[in-house]
Amino acid sequence: MELLWIDLPLFVILIWATYTDIKSRIIPDRLVFSGLCYFLVIRIGYADQPYFHYLLGVIAGAGILYICALIRPGSFGGGDIKLLAVVGAALGWHESLIFLCLLLGIAGLFAIIGLLISRDNKRQIPLAPFFLTAFLLIYHFKVNL
Repeated sequence: MELLWIDLPLFVILIWATYTDIKSRIIPDRLVFSGLCYFLVIRIGYADQPYFHYLLGVIAGAGILYICALIRPGSFGGGDIKLLAVVGAALGWHESLIFLCLLLGIAGLFAIIGLLISRDNKRQIPLAPFFLTAFLLIYHFKVNL
């Protein structure tokens, strides 16, 4: 049942965010706001953890990226930070931190490979495709375990 109410809507949001991030380097606020509202409301009635875990997921995931963006301006965009808040609301704090580690690991590996190939260290890459990749990996392991 979690597939229908949590995983499928999160998948759709991440696909949309990936498309817009690649196309225009923007993750629309209306997408993020509607996703955040949806997951915070749906988790009231359908939760496998205490509700505050989902609230902590919003704060923990987005908070970590926000602090990184404060320490090193330009490292993460506002849309990426808000999108991780949506993931935290959908998955809860523990799984959103695992998601964040996986996301940053995949993006970092991609950046290192790109740097070795092009030697262009000023190039910025959209992060939403890595959100989608991390979600698909987590979903694959969740289904197969």
